[in-house]
Amino acid sequence: MMNINPVTENFRRVNYLRISVTDRCNLRCNYCMPKDGVFLQPHDKILTFEEIVRLVRIFSSLGVSKVRLTGGEPLLRKGIINLLEQINRIEGIKNICVTTNGVLLPIYVEQLANAGVNRINISLDTLKKERFQTITKNNCFSQIMEGIDKAKKLNFESIKLNMVTMRGVNDDEIIDFVNFATRKGLIPRFIEFMKVTPLWQESFFTPIEEIEAICHREFGLEKIERNNSGPAEYCRFRSGIVGFIKTLQDNCSICSRLRLTSTGELRSCLYQSQGISLRDLLRRGASDLALEEVIKNLIVLKRDVNYTMWERPKGYMCSVGG
Repeated sequence: MMNINPVTENFRRVNYLRISVTDRCNLRCNYCMPKDGVFLQPHDKILTFEEIVRLVRIFSSLGVSKVRLTGGEPLLRKGIINLLEQINRIEGIKNICVTTNGVLLPIYVEQLANAGVNRINISLDTLKKERFQTITKNNCFSQIMEGIDKAKKLNFESIKLNMVTMRGVNDDEIIDFVNFATRKGLIPRFIEFMKVTPLWQESFFTPIEEIEAICHREFGLEKIERNNSGPAEYCRFRSGIVGFIKTLQDNCSICSRLRLTSTGELRSCLYQSQGISLRDLLRRGASDLALEEVIKNLIVLKRDVNYTMWERPKGYMCSVGG
């Protein structure tokens, strides 16, 4: 029997890098950011585009083929289209994705498509304009609807619509959310209120099994066998596909993701409370080879640790790039 080098095996499996390009956001969603905001990192603490592109090249050489830009709100980062174009030119990067709250989509969506973005995830927790303002502290609901309509006219491989479901807040919209998304040709996904923020509240928590049961009663769901290592489980029904994402899942053994925060901290999991500062290594003059070794060591750690056993990190979702 052939012996498999555990490091090589992990490089094959870790093929997805999530990059937070900013900790700034134009919304104040009550599960993500305190209503008064958070301490924003000074600009000189945030990774530059040159640093991000260099790191993506290194990750690509180690087998990463999918990159997702997150925030905060990534479309707030000045020059974001230029960054996407540079990433799109890196050999080995096959999929470029963006997670956005959709507020700036009407302005940027065509540029995103032209810059090589394959997939978009849009966060939208309610279909009711007044409720949207309550959750986000902003009244830009109509802009998001406009952005969705514009995005559907372009050639993205997929557009997913994500709802963080909260008991007593928006859990009465589950059926409407599925109907709206599928009517628009989007993939609806429900996300449990994640225990990765100090804003988590037990009273808001709605188990994903409960959400799935509601959808099954209404639509009749058929589970789709997993063919990727993403966090969502998908089901098929007569009008399309719906996804469900648990707060904690015992899928560490198949997880293919690494996370890079806006300040250059590399984490192997959302639940890892502290990572390794690639920014500091970059700015101290580390070579590509030295950076590769640091990344390799973290990948090996990812294989051996079950992060579902970790305590809840102290940082807010907007700072980690959830």
